[in-house]
Amino acid sequence: MSQSIQRYTELADLVLELQMAMQQAHVWQTKPPSTEALASEQPFCIDTMTFEQWLRYVLIERFKEMIEFQQPLPDRCHISPMVEEAFRGLEVSHVKHLMLVTDALDRFLSRSAQV
Repeated sequence: MSQSIQRYTELADLVLELQMAMQQAHVWQTKPPSTEALASEQPFCIDTMTFEQWLRYVLIERFKEMIEFQQPLPDRCHISPMVEEAFRGLEVSHVKHLMLVTDALDRFLSRSAQV
């Protein structure tokens, strides 16, 4: 397997793990945001949707598109600090796996930038 294909495969695994972690933490969203909400230009669409919606319908969907079409990957993500802040009020046992997955995603993208 080429190094490029391997990177997309690893990202796909991380995206799937993120989805499962969100479901386990009970923050997985099933109601998609409106087209207007998705058009937000604010970071994390903070003015139009919840952070959980942004993770589910913006971040995960963008990663899936990058994987499917083998588009260039971002060279950093730094999503784990936002996850920590957004889910601060939730039970630690519910969000621990989510924190581990987003930290792994951050490290993967930083490492991928060096390849």
